Amino acid sequence: MPELLRLSPFDLYVDPLLNLQDARLRGLLTYWTGKREGRSMPSRADLNPGEMVSHLPTVFLIDVMQPAVQPSHFQVRLMGTALNDLFSADYTGETLDRGMSGKGGIALSKVLGIVCQLHRPLRMHGVLPHRQSKTHTEIEAIIMPLSTDGTNVEMAFGEIIKRASV
Repeated sequence: MPELLRLSPFDLYVDPLLNLQDARLRGLLTYWTGKREGRSMPSRADLNPGEMVSHLPTVFLIDVMQPAVQPSHFQVRLMGTALNDLFSADYTGETLDRGMSGKGGIALSKVLGIVCQLHRPLRMHGVLPHRQSKTHTEIEAIIMPLSTDGTNVEMAFGEIIKRASV
């Protein structure tokens, strides 16, 4: 089995094999896959919020500006309300370099860059530190690419599930 990629200095890992543990994340991956309709990835227009109501509090959409390698190339378009609570912030409208801490923005931009380059979903899991309360939360997430032309990733779509506090 290939070794997971650790996002230092965090205890977060990238799993390219998509070994999703949470049934909600598996359901969202199945939804994304169904919307591909033979293409490498669906477009934002293919997604219907009414078809994924139970996921909305924990989903996010991130606009991608090419070449998709720096935190400034990723701007949060939408964060579900449960994610606002999880991060104690609403990053909507912010680029990763302006909204998140330096290390957090860099780490997330690397994962998003991989999704954009490979044109395929990735799973993240591990322990997310919480700056204000000094607690740690176990999370699992999936990040999936969206493209209008099937070649250039324009958005990243995903969901973050809070698993347990440690």
